[in-house]
Amino acid sequence: MTITPSSHDVRLHAIGTYLPSTRESNLERGAEFGFQSDFLKDVLGFVARSVKESNELTSDLCVRAFEDLCHRSRLKKEDVQLVTVVTQNPDVKIPHTAAIVHNKLGLAKPCMTFDISQGCAGYCHAVAITVGVMETTGLDHAVLFTCDPYTDIIDEHDKDVALLFGDAATASYFTRDGSGYRLIDANFGTMPDSHECLRCEDLLKMDGRAVFNNAAKQVPPSIIELLQRNQMAVDDVDRLLLHQASKYIVEFIRTRLEIPPEKAPFAAADYGNTVSSSIPLLLQECVSSCEFEVLLLSGFGIGFSWGNNLLKAVRAET
Repeated sequence: MTITPSSHDVRLHAIGTYLPSTRESNLERGAEFGFQSDFLKDVLGFVARSVKESNELTSDLCVRAFEDLCHRSRLKKEDVQLVTVVTQNPDVKIPHTAAIVHNKLGLAKPCMTFDISQGCAGYCHAVAITVGVMETTGLDHAVLFTCDPYTDIIDEHDKDVALLFGDAATASYFTRDGSGYRLIDANFGTMPDSHECLRCEDLLKMDGRAVFNNAAKQVPPSIIELLQRNQMAVDDVDRLLLHQASKYIVEFIRTRLEIPPEKAPFAAADYGNTVSSSIPLLLQECVSSCEFEVLLLSGFGIGFSWGNNLLKAVRAET
C-alpha cells in the first residue's frame, strides 16, 4: 500500500460503547416460532438480545456511550466541534437527535450537529462524512454516535424480525492526535428497486431472503473493488469487520472472500444485530490496541445500500 498517513491526519482515536445489561433469550423464545436451538446458534447466530429500558431514548443511550468514551480517552467536552448521530429512530421528528445529545452533554455553542438517517451501512457512511467535514473545515475534535433502538419498532410476534435486533449505542472520537486509524478510501452503493426489503411505517417489516440475496451479490465484489483500486489484496487486510446481520451472512461473505474466521469475526451472539452500532462495537478493541495495520469495515442493509471503509493504522510517536 503506497498511501502513508501524516502526523496531522484525522484519525479514529477511541470508541465508547453502551450495551444495556438486560438480555432477552432467543433460546427461550425460539420455540414459539418453531426454531430449533441449532438454527438460533449456528444460522441466526443470536442466542440473546440486548434490550434497553422502555423509557430510554436514543439520546439517553448516546449519552451513556459518551460517558464510556470519556473513560477511554482524554476528550474534553469543551473541545467537541462536531456531533453527528447515525439513527433511524430519533427521539422525535424535530429537532435532530444530535442537537438533543449536544444539550444533554452540555457541549459548547460553536459545535456543528446533524443526524444521518442510515441503518446497517450507516457507520461506514458516517465515517466518510465525518472525516470529510473535518478535513474540509479544519476541525480537530468530532464525536460520531450510532444508536438504533429497534426494540421500539419491532412486532414481537413477527418471526422475521423478533429474534434479530438488539439495542446499543456507540461514540467514536475523531481527532488529529494520538494513535488510531486513518480513513484511506471508501466506496458505497444502493441497489435499484430494492428499498422495500426493509421498511418501517409503524413497525419494521423485512424480506429476509431479499436482504441476504443483495448482501451476497453486492458486498463481496464491492470489497474487492475497493482493495484493488488501492493496489491491495484480501490477504493484506488484518481484520474485516462485517455488519453483524446474522452469523450466516457473515460466514457467507467471509467464505466467499476466502478469509479465515479469525480475520472476520462474528461476535454478536449475546446481544443481536445492533444495526448502525454493530461495526463500532467490533471496532472498539481494534482501535484501543491499534494492533492491526489494515482494517476494512463493511456495512450493508436498509436501502438496500452498502458501504466499505479502508483504514490504516497511525501510531503516535513515543
